Amino acid sequence: MKNIVKFVLPLLLVIVIPIVLFLQKKEDDLQKINRISQKVFKEFHPTGISVLVVKDNEIIYEKSFGYKNSNTVEFLDNNDILNIASCTKAFTAAAIGKLVDDSLVNWTDKVIDYIPEFKLSDEYITENLQIRDILSHRTGLGTFYGDLLWYNTDYSNKDVINRMQYLPVIYDFRTDFGYQNNMYMIAGEIIERVSRKSWESFIQQNFLTPLEMNSSRTSNDQFDGTEEIAFPHYNDSTINYYDFDAGKPAASIWSNARDLANWTMMLLNDGKWKSEQILSPSTIKTLTSAHTILSVSDEKESFGIHFRNYALGWSTYDYNGLKIIEHNGGMPGYISKVALVPEENLGIIILNNGFEFYVNDALFYSVIDILTNHYTNDWVNFYLSKKLESESEIRKFEEERIASRNPDSKPTLALQKYAGTYNDKMYGDASVEYENNELTLTLLPAKLIFTGKLEHWSENTFKVQFKDPFLPFGLIQFELNKSENVERFKIDLPSGDFHFQNLDFKKIN
Repeated sequence: MKNIVKFVLPLLLVIVIPIVLFLQKKEDDLQKINRISQKVFKEFHPTGISVLVVKDNEIIYEKSFGYKNSNTVEFLDNNDILNIASCTKAFTAAAIGKLVDDSLVNWTDKVIDYIPEFKLSDEYITENLQIRDILSHRTGLGTFYGDLLWYNTDYSNKDVINRMQYLPVIYDFRTDFGYQNNMYMIAGEIIERVSRKSWESFIQQNFLTPLEMNSSRTSNDQFDGTEEIAFPHYNDSTINYYDFDAGKPAASIWSNARDLANWTMMLLNDGKWKSEQILSPSTIKTLTSAHTILSVSDEKESFGIHFRNYALGWSTYDYNGLKIIEHNGGMPGYISKVALVPEENLGIIILNNGFEFYVNDALFYSVIDILTNHYTNDWVNFYLSKKLESESEIRKFEEERIASRNPDSKPTLALQKYAGTYNDKMYGDASVEYENNELTLTLLPAKLIFTGKLEHWSENTFKVQFKDPFLPFGLIQFELNKSENVERFKIDLPSGDFHFQNLDFKKIN
């Protein structure tokens, strides 16, 4: 017996001590993640932030900070759903992948074979655009071109498709990257025509239900009153969440960190969830492989990023020798991030309902560094500096813009001469109304949000502040013809999301 103990006890120590040390290290890592999460929340003070980490097919860390509703002082937890915005794109691309798995479509099929009425301003692109092109943002259209067609408008998907032919093609087809929400709407239309189901039903039946994402909804249209909603916030106050009419396949899914954990575990497990094969391994590989090459700045390269690409519904890049697969999302009041690190069997989900742009990246890179024990940078201070720099640049731009105005300038015409109906062939009609010696501009497709009083700025230019709180003021520049009558107006409104400068409203009466 003593001999058995003599040999077994050292053997047990050899086995047990490394396990204990591993568990201690794992626990220390989780403590570090918790500390950095708290620090990020304290420094960036978003209204609420939900964080979850998946490792080796289990949740190893989950926590929420802040409020789901600051008005009622309700605290956020990881069951509360948020609009995940463009993280929806991965679901739409996966839905196409499901149709590929079922031999109903091919990645190289042409869009016009399914949507014959589809048309772009370039005939060659129209005739040759493939499904994989629209999912990898290499269509020739500029980033966010056409977003004004769905944002707060009353247009349907059909209306948007019809109007896309008037969007300018500015990039080389299949070479340059131009991020396109409308092309994911096109992908959703293909899903509907092939499956004979609505995009919402297809996503629900093929992903949300089998993955037990029971709290998730394909859009707020599916709300039944049982949802625990983390409300969107702007400047620490609740705002109304965005109500999609067109473009749902690009950004309309609502989910929470726990449901998205199931989604990430399926993707990390070659498309398998429990005993069910949701997607084939080959489709997972196609979805997460490079299709469109993106540039890498000197700054990013200094942080260990050498290659960046867009896959299908995902961005991919290297970071300190690891492949990162991720997507970010942003809608009024929400910023989301879903990321995969396949070589580490790791998934990271970060959702915030305070519309804080930098908080998710600061936390994401901090967590990656902790779990890989490869500390690249003080990401919290780095992104805090980015935030302060951005805010400073915005203030400076606004101050210079105001200072450039000549306060002594007068309108060239009597105010009523500017009134009338105007039309941009891509966007639709706009109305300039004269009443009580004031002018009001309304972009009619989005009349509830894009409307405001016109205040004289200089000569034939007027200032407008639309009701959308996320936009700065715009300058409406009227142009006169040789007869000194108003011929058209253009909009100078700086925005990273919407290209008002492409609109050309010609007076029609």
